[in-house]
Amino acid sequence: MATCYMTKTRLMGALVGYIDYLFDGRRIVEFYHIEIEEYGIDRFEQLVEPSDYDVLQMRHEMLGRMGGAAVSLSEDEFLQMITFGVSINMHAKTLDRIIKKSRWFPTNPKVDLQVYQSALLKVIENINGAHAFIHYFLMRYLAQDSIYSHMTKLKIPMRKTYYTLLRNQINERDDVYYFSGLLLADQHYTMRGAVKLDGGLVSDFKIKSITKASDLEAAMLLRRAEFVNVYQIADDNLESHLIREHKYLAPTLYPNGRLYIKYRPDDRHVSQRLFFMNGDVEVYIYITDSRQLILASNSSSDVEYWDEHLTARFAAVLRHYESFRFESSIMYDFILSDYDNFDAFVGEYGE
Repeated sequence: MATCYMTKTRLMGALVGYIDYLFDGRRIVEFYHIEIEEYGIDRFEQLVEPSDYDVLQMRHEMLGRMGGAAVSLSEDEFLQMITFGVSINMHAKTLDRIIKKSRWFPTNPKVDLQVYQSALLKVIENINGAHAFIHYFLMRYLAQDSIYSHMTKLKIPMRKTYYTLLRNQINERDDVYYFSGLLLADQHYTMRGAVKLDGGLVSDFKIKSITKASDLEAAMLLRRAEFVNVYQIADDNLESHLIREHKYLAPTLYPNGRLYIKYRPDDRHVSQRLFFMNGDVEVYIYITDSRQLILASNSSSDVEYWDEHLTARFAAVLRHYESFRFESSIMYDFILSDYDNFDAFVGEYGE
């Protein structure tokens, strides 16, 4: 009997699931990452005869950054979701690895729509309020994801152009929700429109305009205050300890350092009237080649929480010596610059 779990993150456009099963008396656990919009199954990890600790660590690494709870699926339901992931991109490089390595996934899986629909209902987020519903609907509609058709009473044709919803603001008046968004395709665009809801579904919907936006206009719309703490590292082993204790902090490598991102454990940012695509980020942790640790977030309370956590855990080897509040985000400007020292960068950038 196999045990299967998958994250409730379908409307965010990605899913992570794993199956724990026996093959010839050996325990095998397989993890699948599904990117809904283009790549399909873009990561596959197989653990053969792992310890419970190994499985827990991989769970933290792959599920811990998804921002949604994991729910139990039957083996048939799990198979239908993985089959759906395969169908998104039949040429995904990971598919060859799955076929060669998996002792569970069939060579030619059959589609069972009834079982798939049962699984789909389990992995869709619990939508809290009209704002979240509208943000999710627009995200899926603009991304050419057919699941939007399940969120409306209308027959709305799929758009010919794929857009990413970077920002969206909702204002309600006389039972009508007016939205204004910032989109990304070949360049930035602004969008205006209105939607009505009835019985938990879209009952009226119109995009009034999608127009090109300048880089300056896009930057202004995405502008948010950023809170930054700077620390000096006295022991190079701090980074390995940090990774070991927080497996979900997988690094992104840059010429002058490593970036770790802590995502929020839920999707509360989608329930706000003003939505930002990167609102699921709790904090950025950037460790430079000059032995600095930079902690940054759009939330001062999140910076304060992580400051207390880091300084308590690494008190002997980590010294917090500077804090900043910037009117707009500069973390990536620093990361992509030639600087490996934040103080020197700020001296050039200007506070």
